[in-house]
Amino acid sequence: MPRKPHWPILIALFVSVLAGCVIPRGPLMPTPNLALRVPAEWESHAATWMQWPGQWEAEMRPAFADIIRVVQDYEPVHLIARSSSEQQAAQPFLAAREVSGDNLSWHIAPIDNAWLRDNGPVYVADGSKLWIQNWRFDAWGGNFGDDIPYANDNEIPVYIGQQLGMRVEDHQDYVLEKGNLEFNGAGTLVLNWDCQDDRNPGLAQAEHEAILTAAFGVSQIIWAYGHDSEDGTTGHIDGTARFADPQTLVVADYEGSATERELAIAAAEAGLTVVRYPGNPNWLVGNGFVGAMASGDRSTDAQLKAQLESLFPDRDIYMIDASTIADAGGGIHCVTNDQPASV
Repeated sequence: MPRKPHWPILIALFVSVLAGCVIPRGPLMPTPNLALRVPAEWESHAATWMQWPGQWEAEMRPAFADIIRVVQDYEPVHLIARSSSEQQAAQPFLAAREVSGDNLSWHIAPIDNAWLRDNGPVYVADGSKLWIQNWRFDAWGGNFGDDIPYANDNEIPVYIGQQLGMRVEDHQDYVLEKGNLEFNGAGTLVLNWDCQDDRNPGLAQAEHEAILTAAFGVSQIIWAYGHDSEDGTTGHIDGTARFADPQTLVVADYEGSATERELAIAAAEAGLTVVRYPGNPNWLVGNGFVGAMASGDRSTDAQLKAQLESLFPDRDIYMIDASTIADAGGGIHCVTNDQPASV
């Protein structure tokens, strides 16, 4: 026997469809999975991971020693070397620079470079568990040369997942470097459009946002646009803007830079408090410390340190000479990868 039509439901559906037809709308953010999130960097760490510089990046080793010496006083450091012989050569080098063997664990695995922020894991939580996402790494789109190897680096998230006994979620269909991701841990992601467009050409912005929203559970994405033509990362966000807390975005104050100026405006319009920082924000926030990029000028470093102390009042601030890392195209944040302790 035919059933009576559910008129209220049909009418509601008709109105909904009609409204969708007559009211023009721009691209909509997909509905986020509110259970998902990427913990903010200032949340508690289980450890910090790094990859020891090989022969082609040996000039960065003293800076690595300085970074490790700071970090290991506050949290464990996991250091990946290419071989046992490389580890054995590195240990006296580090010891001579007052790096202790305490709170330092070595791992042996094939690696291609020293930039673990970019080829390393992204950690995602859902309130009850923590796991790793393995995005595709292609050596910055070949921007530093087509001969830069990366196959080993692309496997490192899987290796770290095995070492930690964590599930590894595969995202090898999309190129993404963690240096272009800045999360506030509460639903907001800031990143550079030029970088993502360069790595995954042909996708519309709405398609990028659909991928990122589904993977990270964010409800707000703020894009920076533009980059220095000599920047092989194509504008990684960790050299432009960093969160100091869920509502405060610190934006670099590079003289004459439209990218930073326009991002500051966009962030303020999105409801964030914006603080301008006259230095390189490529710092690492850890358990009770911030390891920040020194400028090389004592007076300037004192001013930068004072501003960081006001932004992170419960942490010790260290201005570290990482000029060799900067000369290679990055900073302290670029060569470290923090492992969250909580979900």
